[in-house]
Amino acid sequence: MSFFSKYKTIILVGVLVVIGFFAYSYFFTGTPQAALTASTPSANAAVDQDLIALLSTLNSIKLDGTIFSDPSFQSLQDFSQALVPEPVGRQNPFASLGSVPVQAPKTVTTAGH
Repeated sequence: MSFFSKYKTIILVGVLVVIGFFAYSYFFTGTPQAALTASTPSANAAVDQDLIALLSTLNSIKLDGTIFSDPSFQSLQDFSQALVPEPVGRQNPFASLGSVPVQAPKTVTTAGH
């Protein structure tokens, strides 16, 4: 009996962990879901038909260029501004200010090796 009284807290925690594991397994894990697979041919056929209907609708669109000869379109003014070329920044934007660019050291090979 002294063994149980000595390790009562550890045994109680262990039993609670085991009960908690089984309760979690029972309540929170449902039936396994089916693996992701390719859809059935009937579902693909429905998507294909929708795509074909959309493409036929797009093919039936006709663009008319007469709007460009309309006087109201001709009266529109262009308010765009020319872009001035700006100087390019530093080669290494993370280098400290005032630092000189560091060149990679040149490797020297000897003919004796």
